[in-house]
Amino acid sequence: MANHTPQHPTTSEERPMIQVLVSCNSVDLYPAMVDPTDQVDGFVRPWFDLGTVQRIAEDTQANAERYGHGSYDTIHVLTGQVDRQTHAVVASICWMYLGTEHHQTAAEILQPDAAGRYAVGGHGWGWHVLADDLTPLIPFTPNPS
Repeated sequence: MANHTPQHPTTSEERPMIQVLVSCNSVDLYPAMVDPTDQVDGFVRPWFDLGTVQRIAEDTQANAERYGHGSYDTIHVLTGQVDRQTHAVVASICWMYLGTEHHQTAAEILQPDAAGRYAVGGHGWGWHVLADDLTPLIPFTPNPS
C-alpha cells in the first residue's frame, strides 16, 4: 500500500459501475463500486462508501502500527459539525514521503463523488477485484448478465 498516487477524482456517476469485492493486500476485503473500463495494468479504481472508508482507515492504521508507518499509507476519517450538520473529511497520509523531497504531497484530502463515494488509493494501491472464491481477477472482466 505504500505506493502513493495522488487522487484525481474522476466522476463515477457517468460511468457504468459494478458492485464488487476488492482487496489490495489479499487479506482485507471491502465492497466497492468499480468502472470495469477504469483499469491500469489490470488494477481497478474502487469507490467506497463512507462506512467502508472508516473500515479501511481502521485497518490501515492498525497495519501501520504493526508493520511500521514507512510500509503503509494510512487513511483517516475526521468528523465534525458545522451549522448543526455533520461533515466528514477523509485524509490519506503517505508516511514514506515525509522527510523526502515529496513531503509536500504526503497528505491528501480525498473528495467524494456525487454519490458520496471515495476512491481510496486509486490505481496506485493495486486494488484488484475478487471472484466469488476470492481468486484475484487481474485484469477484471465482468461477466455479462
